[in-house]
Amino acid sequence: MAIYLDSAATTPMTAAAKAEYMQVAEAYPANPQGSYRAARSAMAKLDECRERCAAVLGCEPAAVYFTSGATESDNMAVTGRAHAGLVAASAVEHKAVVAPVLAAGGDLVPVEGDGSIDRDRFRAFLKERSSALALVSLMAVNNETGVSYPVEILAGMVRKHAPGALFHTDAVQAVVVQPLASLGRAADLVSLSAHKFGGPKGCGILVAKERGALKPLILGGSQERDLRPGTQDLAAIAAMTVALEGAQAGVEASTAYLSGLQQRFEALVAELVPAAIVSGAGTLRSPSITHLLLPGATSEELLFLLDEAGIAAAAGSACASGALEPSHVVLAMGVPAPLAKSSLRFSYSTSTSLSDIELAAKALAEAYRRLAP
Repeated sequence: MAIYLDSAATTPMTAAAKAEYMQVAEAYPANPQGSYRAARSAMAKLDECRERCAAVLGCEPAAVYFTSGATESDNMAVTGRAHAGLVAASAVEHKAVVAPVLAAGGDLVPVEGDGSIDRDRFRAFLKERSSALALVSLMAVNNETGVSYPVEILAGMVRKHAPGALFHTDAVQAVVVQPLASLGRAADLVSLSAHKFGGPKGCGILVAKERGALKPLILGGSQERDLRPGTQDLAAIAAMTVALEGAQAGVEASTAYLSGLQQRFEALVAELVPAAIVSGAGTLRSPSITHLLLPGATSEELLFLLDEAGIAAAAGSACASGALEPSHVVLAMGVPAPLAKSSLRFSYSTSTSLSDIELAAKALAEAYRRLAP
């Protein structure tokens, strides 16, 4: 793959995470739930990982639950809380939040045209449903547009105007661009996915400060204090722990580096593709994501031409048949369906170089020239 600009979808494992995975897989082969020496050793390692993750996340170790990833963590938070009352989320959440909210008969909070949440409208929403709300879910960074949300402020609003509701944040895209401790302190529930920050796929975290507030989705085991049964993948958890610590230790430097890439890419796009629209422009955004709307073209056509040019990027959600459909995120921002079908997302990592994004901008300009009327 020549130029990879889809880091919001997944990232390769870091060298440190790979090394930790191999070492732990070799040194701790036993099931942590056993009562013999090797199992006790594995459990001690598991407890160590839990403590290290908690230190990064600004919570107690008992609040850290290991899962298969953020999709499971999001579902655990939403569906696990739905028994207590109304669940709600922003209309631009990941489908792992939106789908269980809708399945539970919950509400979606509308967003503005730039993807942001109007605080007056949000306050009115909370006051109107205050007595019924059991959970409100608002993500830290949108996975498609990169729009960032003031989690600490929004969580405070929920506590003030709907004190019976828990506050959940999907922080999947925040790990490489924000300190997590403040999110961990502000939210009752936090979801993470290891493969978004240099850890292995199939491993994640749910921070849940009130264990008794959630009902488990899976029954049949005592692992993770009965909230998430199933034998823990200790090697993956250890690798995730190392990746999490590494990402957060370098978050200031990575944010500065990514900001430079984003600014350069968007300046080039403005010069070479003046018709392009940057989603969320004017509001707070993550420096790791640029989301574009390109009038007169479609995502599918653009991605095909970019792929031919050696550029890996992404669009919105894809339906089961493989045809690219308008993203629910973009539609929720009030973008007309034909324009929404032109969405492209470019997402960067610290492995992305300046020459990578310059070549990508030129390739995008050439692709758009071939397609636009």
